[in-house]
Amino acid sequence: MASALISDDCPSVADANGLFAQEKGLLVLRPGSGCCNFWFTIPSGCYALVTTHGADTDFEYDTVVSSGGQRDYAEVDKENNIVPWPAGPSAVWPAGLHFPFPPWVAVSHLVTKQTIVLDMPVKACKTHDNVTVNIDVALAFRIMGDQSLGEDPELVRKFVHQLSPRGLEQQLRDAQEEAVRGLARSLKHTEIYGIRSGGASEEELKKRKMKMMRESNDDTSVSSDDSDGDDMFDRDETFEGSHDIRAKISASRAMNMGKDVTEKMKKELNNQFVPQGVQITSVMIMTVTLPDDICEQMSDKTMIISANAQQRMEHQNSMQNTRMNEQIQTMLQSFAEQREQMVTSGNEKENSEQVLLNDAIALAEKAELNIKEANDVNMQNIIADNKLLVQRVRDETHGAITKITVESEKESEELVANTNLEVQTLISESELIAAQNRAKADLIIAEAEGTIAPLMVKKREFITHEKKLDVYSKLGSNKDLIVTGKSGI
Repeated sequence: MASALISDDCPSVADANGLFAQEKGLLVLRPGSGCCNFWFTIPSGCYALVTTHGADTDFEYDTVVSSGGQRDYAEVDKENNIVPWPAGPSAVWPAGLHFPFPPWVAVSHLVTKQTIVLDMPVKACKTHDNVTVNIDVALAFRIMGDQSLGEDPELVRKFVHQLSPRGLEQQLRDAQEEAVRGLARSLKHTEIYGIRSGGASEEELKKRKMKMMRESNDDTSVSSDDSDGDDMFDRDETFEGSHDIRAKISASRAMNMGKDVTEKMKKELNNQFVPQGVQITSVMIMTVTLPDDICEQMSDKTMIISANAQQRMEHQNSMQNTRMNEQIQTMLQSFAEQREQMVTSGNEKENSEQVLLNDAIALAEKAELNIKEANDVNMQNIIADNKLLVQRVRDETHGAITKITVESEKESEELVANTNLEVQTLISESELIAAQNRAKADLIIAEAEGTIAPLMVKKREFITHEKKLDVYSKLGSNKDLIVTGKSGI
């Protein structure tokens, strides 16, 4: 929250957003210009005024050609909607880079677009009963000139050159101080707290009172059936204190009066400052400070009311506890009597049920004996039938086995005879084929022997010659052999 409205110098437009965020009451910045720059930039979130050699220069919004045809120069608002700007001159230059421009064309003033909250305390206000109070009022306002809201950009130039931050602050203080003092003079010091912004309205207080009355009515109907509406209202006053409702209604009236005054102040201030380019968005009464002795008197009065209400509530609580204990004892006694009655009736029911149970048990035992006898007879019949059926099955099985055995033996003998016949036939055929093959082999051998007979003679001569050479070799290697001539010499 700002305590004063100021303007200041800054080295460059790049520092503007940081300075506006740091200094809450800063409205106008005068940035320095570069000596040799052929371009300049304008940050977003500010209104920018540009001068040429110190004279104001308007920005010309030319039409821009897009793929869909010609359209006016446009920007995008906070909701990403395209906002068309009318073609022509404008006192406020748009944010972004502007190139090329000579060095003597530069940004002269930057005006913030943010909402400023100004703290304007009004001291030593007299109430209707001549008590001095201090009332702290806060005004929320913004500088007009946003073309996307249909405002005239020329208002920014009017604010900078005609009104200025100091002049705006002085006019705001003068305008709201008279209204606040008149409001305080119309109220007593016991009602002055109600003009603070953010309190509950009179309708809300009535709703709370009706809710408390309904809750008290519910409690009264549970505890006693003889109480009426007047007693219920007395209980509600006893719970809250006899002066609470009236004090709350008085405070609500004072708060409504404060709301009316703040709305009237907002309307009158807008009528005065909108033509100068300033819009008041809200008027709030933040705090109300009474003298310490008055605060102590009001606190003591409240404590006395609360102590009396506490005593009445404690007495009411003790009476309710007594009635509750009596009701508990009565209910316990009635519960004990009901329990005895229920135990007696339960015993009688138990005896009658036991007789019925014994009869049922006897009938069940008799039925069980009959069932067992019937089961024995049925079992004997089933066993006899099963034996007869088993014997019949065995006889049929033996006859079938004998028949199958005879037929299988007959078939086996036939198969053996057929097999032997086929075996003999195969043996005869094989012996015939073997005799034929042997005859062919003998013929082939005879032909082969006739062909290789001369070769076999030479082979035999060769073998004989080798054997002779072998004999001569062995004779030559024998040391004990003596060779002689044919004459024996």
